[in-house]
Amino acid sequence: MMISGVILAGGQSSRYGKPKMFEQYKGIPFYRHCVNALTGSGSESVYIITNEQLSMDFDQTDAKLLIEKEIHKGPLAALTFAMDSIKEADWYIVLAADIPFITPELVQSLIAHTTDPTIDAIVPVAGEKEQPLIAMYHRRCLPIAVELLENNQKSMRPLLQKRKVKYIQFPDNQVEFTNINYESDWKRMKDEERRT
Repeated sequence: MMISGVILAGGQSSRYGKPKMFEQYKGIPFYRHCVNALTGSGSESVYIITNEQLSMDFDQTDAKLLIEKEIHKGPLAALTFAMDSIKEADWYIVLAADIPFITPELVQSLIAHTTDPTIDAIVPVAGEKEQPLIAMYHRRCLPIAVELLENNQKSMRPLLQKRKVKYIQFPDNQVEFTNINYESDWKRMKDEERRT
């Protein structure tokens, strides 16, 4: 069984106002925390899905870039592009690029469930919120994903509705699932960290 890590880093960051994957936490860009979590969890290969405009700003030391030709088509299109490009993988660990608190341990806790041959996706649930952009997808998902894209679907949710999913429960406030949407949110979090 081969597992590839896939970091979704081609979004517009429209709410943030600039490409948030390059913001820093503990002196390291957000996306690098994802790379470190994937390499530290035993993923055989790590890929960053991005676009031409952003591609020059990534460090490619231990992650390969995959450049989307059609940009800003949503996470389902990015996953489909990854599966189509990384044909040797059985499982794909998908991480959004704006989750600086992600850890190898959390990724490993998802990988532990890949032994069930009947499961097509492994999705954490933090409290009551599903986390389809910190999840694992089997290659069996590809034909359905292609079909959904042809019907103008962009999110992961329709894919999950058509596949057998194992949901893994986590506490509501588990920090690894914190994604940064607004610059003001990130400034507030850094201010709180300084005070503690």
